[in-house]
Amino acid sequence: MGLQWGDEGKGKASAYISRGAGLTVRFNGGANAGHTVSVGDKSFSLHMIPAGAVSSRAAALGPGVYLDLEALFRDLEQLEQSLGRIELVVSPRAHLVLDLHKELDKSLELLRSGERIGTTLRGIGPAAMHKYARLGLRLCDILEEDAASLSAARLWRSLWVGLLSRVEEAWLNRLRELAEGVKGFVGDVGGRIERELSSGGKVVFEGAQGTMLDIDHGTYPYVTSSHTVAASASTGSGIGIKAISRVIGVAKSYTTRVGAGPFPTELHSPIADELRRRGGEYGATTGRPRRIGWLDAVQLRYACRLNSVDEIFLTRVDTLSGLPAVKVCLRYDGVGEGFPETVSSLRRVMPIYREMPGWPPIGDELRERLRREGYGALPREARRFVELVEEELGVPVRYIGIGPGVEDVVEK
Repeated sequence: MGLQWGDEGKGKASAYISRGAGLTVRFNGGANAGHTVSVGDKSFSLHMIPAGAVSSRAAALGPGVYLDLEALFRDLEQLEQSLGRIELVVSPRAHLVLDLHKELDKSLELLRSGERIGTTLRGIGPAAMHKYARLGLRLCDILEEDAASLSAARLWRSLWVGLLSRVEEAWLNRLRELAEGVKGFVGDVGGRIERELSSGGKVVFEGAQGTMLDIDHGTYPYVTSSHTVAASASTGSGIGIKAISRVIGVAKSYTTRVGAGPFPTELHSPIADELRRRGGEYGATTGRPRRIGWLDAVQLRYACRLNSVDEIFLTRVDTLSGLPAVKVCLRYDGVGEGFPETVSSLRRVMPIYREMPGWPPIGDELRERLRREGYGALPREARRFVELVEEELGVPVRYIGIGPGVEDVVEK
């Protein structure tokens, strides 16, 4: 699970953890999430299929996913051209994202005027609105030919004609074509997970977005339209909570966010520009430059509690390397204990930092040494940074990202 505002490096983390797994599962969000992962000299930017599939070669999309069929086919083509066949199972209960939803997304964002939330315009918000208004269209509603399903599809169309005066017939025809193309992948995701686990296999559930974008627990209204905390892995994939034995929280060594909303540790300085350049901090879905800030331990403590995190995958330690000093926000001045519950109170906080000495650049030579010798070869100042994170969060850092590739990881 991502512990910040998304873009923590979950794709790389999932691909690393999914080595030896029998299945990687996507259970929330839609094509508004972009996970980028580098394997050797190849880089994949995926929006529907979980990035861990580059390692497991088997993926499932649960009923909690907002399914953009065109994005799904683009992902599948991208992976299979480079890696060969990918096993794919798609829940028939997944709600579809339509062209109609994307048009509505643009219209709603324009109506917000100066209070725009920075949506990716991928139609996820309107798809969620229709789902919870019981107006949504699921994959099974398009595929099944029985009278009840056809009646549901007709009802959906008649409702939207009444609300919007029109529903493009071309949209529905294109949707039917895409649905036929995915028909061979439709199956029982919960059953597939259960079979894998009962045979002694490993299943990795890969979250989309980040904890602070959760619809209930994030910085509302600057959030996404899904639950992005660990508990959603159960409901979004169709398994019981006891099937999940371990929660890995993914955190970047600094903080980023895309779009509007409060950001206590945001930097407006050349350091932010430098980190953005070094880290390629541009949205995988939108291409927008990410806002940059120092690591925020207050926010991370809140995220660790929400997710019952067992261990942390700390990414981008290499991106911070070479700076003369780094900072970590330990607490907020201006509020009580804990993380503020409203956007207005979060905007008023003053971060209290600890400044730490930086560490030498982590280049190819040091990466190679780290792969051979492990955590002890990490520069002393970098180890102290990692250990401060552990002390402040009360959770062990198990994995440390030292480069862009899936293999660029040190285990502590």
